[in-house]
Amino acid sequence: MKRWFCGFSSNNNSSLANLPKPQDGQIIWEGANPFWVCGTWVKQQVITLFEGSVRLAIVGTCLEPYESLVKLFHNAIRSHDYSRLMRLPGSYNLIVQEEADTYVFTDVAGLRPAFYTVYNSGIIYSSLAVPLQQLIKAEVDLSWLATFLVFLSRPHEAQNRSPFCNVNYVPPGHYLQISSGKPTCKRYWHGPQEYISFSEAAEQLREQLLTAVEGRIRLYGNVTSDLSGGFDSTSLALIAAKNLAEQGQKVHTITYKSLAATESDDTKWAEHAASLYPNIAAVMVEDQEIPTEYSNLDAITLTDAPNPAVSAVSKFNYGLEIIRSQGSQLHMNGEGGDAVLLAPDSYLIDIFKRARIGQFLQHTYGRARLNLISPLSLMSSLAKLNFTSYQQWLHQQAKKLMHKRLASQPLMYELRSSDMITWDFTPHAANWYTKNLVESVIGELQDWATSAIPFADSPWKNEYLSEIYLTGFGTRIMQQVATVSNVNLEFPYLDSLVIDACLSARPEERTTPFTYKPLLSQALSRDLPKSVFTRTTKGDYTSDEFGGLRQNLPVIKKLSQNSLLADMGLIDIKEFRACIERHMITGINTDSSHLNQTLGVELWLRQLSDTNNTFWKLQKESLPIYGGNK
Repeated sequence: MKRWFCGFSSNNNSSLANLPKPQDGQIIWEGANPFWVCGTWVKQQVITLFEGSVRLAIVGTCLEPYESLVKLFHNAIRSHDYSRLMRLPGSYNLIVQEEADTYVFTDVAGLRPAFYTVYNSGIIYSSLAVPLQQLIKAEVDLSWLATFLVFLSRPHEAQNRSPFCNVNYVPPGHYLQISSGKPTCKRYWHGPQEYISFSEAAEQLREQLLTAVEGRIRLYGNVTSDLSGGFDSTSLALIAAKNLAEQGQKVHTITYKSLAATESDDTKWAEHAASLYPNIAAVMVEDQEIPTEYSNLDAITLTDAPNPAVSAVSKFNYGLEIIRSQGSQLHMNGEGGDAVLLAPDSYLIDIFKRARIGQFLQHTYGRARLNLISPLSLMSSLAKLNFTSYQQWLHQQAKKLMHKRLASQPLMYELRSSDMITWDFTPHAANWYTKNLVESVIGELQDWATSAIPFADSPWKNEYLSEIYLTGFGTRIMQQVATVSNVNLEFPYLDSLVIDACLSARPEERTTPFTYKPLLSQALSRDLPKSVFTRTTKGDYTSDEFGGLRQNLPVIKKLSQNSLLADMGLIDIKEFRACIERHMITGINTDSSHLNQTLGVELWLRQLSDTNNTFWKLQKESLPIYGGNK
C-alpha cells in the first residue's frame, strides 16, 4: 500500500501541536485542517483547486478537462453542492475543505473508499484503514471477521464498520462531512431513477466506455491492458488499440495461457483479438511460466483488508512485473464487467409484476436451463421471494444458520434456486468454522434485521449493488497489491458513469438467457469487429485452482500448523486440516471459496502483526491485533 491520503479536522487549534505526520507525506494544504497525499502518486492523480477559503483535491483518475473542471468547481461553491463534482468520468476521491467543514467523497463502486476515527479531540480521515488502526492501536473487530468469512458484508458496511474497532468506513456513494469536529456520513448517489430505451442505454454505455479508455490514454500516455479473451478485457484492449493506432502507437496486452484458459477457449479468443489490430503488442504468457495457484503464499503483502483472491496472488505478482517491464503508466483490467453489465436472476420477479407473462416464462425456462435447475423450483423460489421483505429474508438466513440448513461442505457448493433468487449474498459456513463464529454471524443478522434498509426496493437491484460493492472491495485490494510493484491498476467498468449507463437499461434487456451481455455488444457494435461478439462460451478456471491446490498442499498444511484465527476462536484448526486432507483424497474439482477466504484472513492477520509496516513517523510501539466485537 504505497499510495494513500489522510487529513485532520478539528475545531480545537491546540490539538495541532500533537498531530502525527504520515510517512512519505506531501502536504497539500496546511492550517487547522491539513491534508496530505502519501507515497508514489503521479502528477496526474492529484488535482488541486482553490477559491477563497475553499480548497479542493481530486485524488485518483479524473478524466474531465481541466478548464471544464475549474468552471464546475466555481459552480459547486456557489450552489454549495460538491456532489456534482462526483459526476465526472473516471475513478477518484473528492476532498473539499471549507473554512470550518470538511467533505470526503467516495466513488460508487467502493474502489476509492475513506475511513475515519477520533484522535486527539479531532477527526482523522484516510483512504486506508490500517494507518488509522496503527494510530489509535485499534483491535480487530471479530464480528467483522466472522461475517467476512461467511461472505456476508452488508451489516457491517451499512453500520460504517471497518475491520477494526473504532475505525469507521464511509460506504460507496457516500460522503463524510466533518462539522464542528463531528463526523456524519450521507448518501449522495442514487443512480438513474427511470429506465430509458435499450438503444439509448447502449449509446450511453458506448460513450462512457470510450471516454473511460481514451481519456486514460490521454491522461497517462503509455496504457497497457489485460487481454484474457473474455468480452470485458477484450473490449478495453481493442478500444485502446483502435485509439492508439490513430496516433501511430502500440498497446501492450497480457494474456495468461494457462491450462484452464486453453481448455475454456479464452486463449483462442485472446489470440484472435490480438490479431485484429497490428499495433497490439501481445505478451502471451505460456502455461509453464505462470506460477501455480496457492504458490508463494509467504509473499502476501499487507493490504487494507483480507485478500479474497489469495490463491492467485503469485500469478498476479508475476503479471505485475511484466506490466512494469513495458513501462506502463496505467494498466487496465476488465474486472467488474460481469457485475455492472449483468443483473441477478431475481430480475424475473420484476417481469412478472409488470404482467409480461410470456417474457417471464421464456426467461425463467432459459435461466433454469443455463443453471441446470428445475424451472418449477426456480418459479417456486421467485414466488417465495416476491412475498418476502428484506428484513424477513435476514431473519430466514439467521434461522438457516441456526439449524445448520445451509450447505457447509468445506470446499463444495451446490447451486440451489433459493441461492439464485435472493435479496443478497447468502451466508455459508464451512465445516471448520466454530460455534462461536456461527453464533456471532447469527447475532449480526438478527441485529441488522431490526433496522435494515436495503440498497433498493427490489431484490434484484439490491443484490446488483451488493455485487458491485463486493467487486469494488476485491479490486481495491488488487490495486493496493499493485502499488507495491509501482503499477497503477484501474478498472474502467467500475467507473461511476459506466455503472449509471448500465443501470439505465431494463434488467431483462441487458441480462437474457439467449444473448451474452447484449448491452455491451450493442454499445460497441460499430466500434469493434463483429467477430469479437460471436463468442458463446465463458472461461472457467477451476482446474487451475484445483491443480495448484494439489501441488501446494504441503505448503498449506505447513501454514496451518498454527493459526491466529484458531487463537481467536473462529476456526477449528484440526477440522480445517482434516477437511483439506479429505478434499485432496476425493480428487474432485470443487469450489474452494471458503479455503481462499480462510487463508486470506489468516495471512492478513499475520501481516497485520508485522510492526515493520508503519505509516506514521515516530510510530514505534507494537500494535495489537487481537480484539473483540463492535
